[in-house]
Amino acid sequence: MLTPKQKEHFDVFGFLCLRQAFSPDEMAEITQAADQVWREDRGGQPDDGQHQGLAPFAELNPRLLDLAEDDRIFQVAADLLGPDFLWSGSEGNKEGHTEKGEHNWHADRPGAAETEYQRLKVMIYLTPTTKEQGALRVIPGSHRMPFHEWLWPLQSHHFKDGTIGDSFGARGEDIPSCAVETMPGDVVFFHHSLFHAAYGKFPERRYVAFKFVTRPDTEAKLRSMQRYASYAFDVNPALLARPRLRSIAEDLIALGQQAKSLTGQ
Repeated sequence: MLTPKQKEHFDVFGFLCLRQAFSPDEMAEITQAADQVWREDRGGQPDDGQHQGLAPFAELNPRLLDLAEDDRIFQVAADLLGPDFLWSGSEGNKEGHTEKGEHNWHADRPGAAETEYQRLKVMIYLTPTTKEQGALRVIPGSHRMPFHEWLWPLQSHHFKDGTIGDSFGARGEDIPSCAVETMPGDVVFFHHSLFHAAYGKFPERRYVAFKFVTRPDTEAKLRSMQRYASYAFDVNPALLARPRLRSIAEDLIALGQQAKSLTGQ
């Protein structure tokens, strides 16, 4: 699915954007399915403009699960992580009118040890995003040491406002970075240890996300998965009903038991 140059881009910079992977007609179906999940979460009530962040998400709608086993996502995940990868959850986020318009710099899986564990997040934005309006911003190469460690001061401002002058003398939106502007149909893949942010978020901003991991082959990786993605061990039956997704989900049950024995939970 991916070319050697695309794989190299992801390896070096920590992210990759596939432009117009899905057609307008497909995106209309995907958006309708996502809106249905959010509507059901509201109990069928009209959208009152409140924030809705749900996980799991794709597991709740067959059309969204179709995406997870589509080659444009599944095969790309295999190309980036290797064939022996695992499911690690999904989420759907709809911004609310009362949300602040920024999500400051952070890595979802921060720390030197975490950079050695290949984990992937896949983002499908249902509305256009630009640098000024809600686009994912990334710091290329920040998923690797020692650059990742040099940027550690950013992590402490994750849930604060945009002022991070005590660390780098700049506001969050002025930190040198790459804005991955998208249109519906684009798909963004990024390493879970990559530093990223978003500024200028707006109420209509919506996305569906999938998460995948390489199979944990050490106790440290299994402990990390238990710490950051223990929900993945509670395998949704909808995954097991599909052969392709079952292949990346059924082993999670046993791994979850192993993880609990390691952590004493």
